[in-house]
Amino acid sequence: MMKKMIAMLVIIAMVIGACASSKPYYKTKKGKKKQKYYNDIQFGGKSASEMKRP
Repeated sequence: MMKKMIAMLVIIAMVIGACASSKPYYKTKKGKKKQKYYNDIQFGGKSASEMKRP
């Protein structure tokens, strides 16, 4: 009985911990700006000197 309760508490804690994680960096405002900057340099045909750094 006690082992089942402890096991359930551990499982609940893991699920809550997994749900409460923050957003990945590439989905943040700053991450999106950097992604656009580097994509423009690599695929947009612009050089780094022509671009405004994020």
